Amino acid sequence: MTLTFTILHGKTYIKCSLLRLVASELIVKKRRPINKKEARSIKEGILLTHNLEMPISAGKFEIGKTDNFDVLISKGNIIALIDNNLVHLAVRGLLMNSVERGWVQVDMGAVPYVCNGANTMSAGINDVSPEVVKGQHVWIREENHHKPLAIGIALMDAKEMLTSEKGKAIKSLHYIGDKIWNYGIKN
Repeated sequence: MTLTFTILHGKTYIKCSLLRLVASELIVKKRRPINKKEARSIKEGILLTHNLEMPISAGKFEIGKTDNFDVLISKGNIIALIDNNLVHLAVRGLLMNSVERGWVQVDMGAVPYVCNGANTMSAGINDVSPEVVKGQHVWIREENHHKPLAIGIALMDAKEMLTSEKGKAIKSLHYIGDKIWNYGIKN
């Protein structure tokens, strides 16, 4: 669903898609196909971060640069974020693959807030992958279907997330509906 709104520009009203404005915020520069060395490095990074073998080969994926990080692009969508040799799947990348570690599960009451980019509070967490440690990049999933909603940085260890009843547990980095998610979407 695309929402439209009207912008007052001088004396003219311009109808503009909200989705197009949100998606246009992320500027990817120097987009090009990856080479063999980059493919091997990204494949090893995903294996290290997610314990996942992904068939990444030269020429089939693209790499692009943003102001803060690099992105891995497949079929026009961002599937991974690359920052200082750390490779983490974006929400679209998580949806395309079955990742079994590094997750934090939230109850259904927290889902709307997580999907709007809010930091995840420990009160909304009902399960955590046991290997999660403070400072680790994690992905946040909902409790019914275990679908990914966001990625972030753990501010607590797994045990502390489950026992704590208040405070921030995860700092949000990327979520469904943000500029990374919307990159490549055309109306």
